[in-house]
Amino acid sequence: MTTMIDCPCGKYKIAADTRICPYCGELLTKFAATQALEGVDDEDTIPRWGTARLTGKMHFVIRVRHNEKVFEFDPNDMVQVVIGRKDPDTGELPDVDLSDSNGNELGVSRRHAVIVRKDSNSLYIIDRGSPNGTYLNGQRLIANQPRILRDMDELRLGRLVMNVSYERR
Repeated sequence: MTTMIDCPCGKYKIAADTRICPYCGELLTKFAATQALEGVDDEDTIPRWGTARLTGKMHFVIRVRHNEKVFEFDPNDMVQVVIGRKDPDTGELPDVDLSDSNGNELGVSRRHAVIVRKDSNSLYIIDRGSPNGTYLNGQRLIANQPRILRDMDELRLGRLVMNVSYERR
């Protein structure tokens, strides 16, 4: 039987070995480095409907809004792309490192989300259970459930906004 404790917010009973309250997002351990943000659901976004077909004659490009940092990938070499921040304890880097884009302050986890290529011409975004959420065109993703990623989509990790595009070489 699992031992239950009160969440620090006082509203929920949670498992004693939980690091983050699954109901309110309260961090329960001092070593949890991703800060939980208030009001991440309140930002406006615009739906976009681009192509989902990524051919070998294109590059997959991620642009961080506001600082214009660009990450570019050849789809022929893509299996999965991890998005997050550098782990200060191990030095491990994700494929898209948002540390220099104020990732920590904007609520990006170390292994926040992953983009996977499931078939020959389509990419999918998967939130990895991040406390501040991953949003695709304004809709919060359900953790560990893939959603198709299209040209011109907007991704938001916590409060950090990025745009993706499929660009001809």
